[in-house]
Amino acid sequence: MKSGSSWLNAVQMNPLDFAEIDYLDPALKDGHKILYDRILNINIRFQDRFSEVQELSQPEPIRLRNIVLLRGIDSNPQSIKIEISSEKDLFFLFIHEATINGFTQIKALQNLQMPFKDYAQITIATLNKVEQNYNGYGAIFQVMLDGSARLEINQTTEFRSVHMIHFDFHQVEESFLRQTIVFKYNQQRKEIKYLTQSLSECRMRATGTFK
Repeated sequence: MKSGSSWLNAVQMNPLDFAEIDYLDPALKDGHKILYDRILNINIRFQDRFSEVQELSQPEPIRLRNIVLLRGIDSNPQSIKIEISSEKDLFFLFIHEATINGFTQIKALQNLQMPFKDYAQITIATLNKVEQNYNGYGAIFQVMLDGSARLEINQTTEFRSVHMIHFDFHQVEESFLRQTIVFKYNQQRKEIKYLTQSLSECRMRATGTFK
């Protein structure tokens, strides 16, 4: 009989197994690609019906994905999206979108120096700082009553908090939200199916009944 550690190590999820459903992700239609996919602890603030801003008692684990649509043989980005979602609330789904033309306004309002082609990578580098140094960099996501939202990234020093960059978001349309929920449901079913099959195979290997 094989040792427990050896047969347990056989329980692996092959990314290729999910390729058949990954393309159904509504965020990846028209050739969009994911550059960044992480869960970060973010401070969440909500505007209540009295226009007062209420902050949750502690940071929430929020999933951020950086998605781009590339164009041409030089693979320059045509559009860049940041998607914010919560695994605890399927209806919590916001998108930040930037195109070459729209980035001109973003750049002017925030006095940014980078060209549009570097926007995605600089965004990722900034989010990595939040993930790797939570005490030195903070992320605040504020949701307004009208469905708009803003993600602010600040650097915290000994004496003050310095604003680095912010991203304006909007709540996704109902049809897109519905597609996303269906996709996540099917994806979880797929993962459970493969995990169950892998565990069954491992048990058969451990008992010597696998052929």
